[in-house]
Amino acid sequence: MDIIILVAKILGIYLVVSGLFLIIKGKTIPHLLKDFFDHPAIIYLTGVILIFLSSMYLIQYNIWDGTWRVLVTFFVWLVLLKGLMYIFFPQILNEEFVKKFRNSFGTYGVIAILVGLYLFFLN
Repeated sequence: MDIIILVAKILGIYLVVSGLFLIIKGKTIPHLLKDFFDHPAIIYLTGVILIFLSSMYLIQYNIWDGTWRVLVTFFVWLVLLKGLMYIFFPQILNEEFVKKFRNSFGTYGVIAILVGLYLFFLN
């Protein structure tokens, strides 16, 4: 199996599970984020892991050829940016995320599920 297809399937599963969580348990997200952001070491380690994993992918497969592979590359760049935000600007993620998206978790959940299913069922 080509590595990009494997990454697409893993991202697809992650997005489907995350989308279902947003729809079913969306009201618990502010509490989870509060607990998460109360531990600076965990925030830092999360950022390091996200940067490490996304960099490993981007070094070999930074693909912008106009096919579905661009979607995978785009998501991996978002993961890299999120990792950098966790390390350098965690307070922005904490405050802005809850304020902006609290009332629309269900909508984002549906979008995540649809994109996840698309990525998972690619051949």
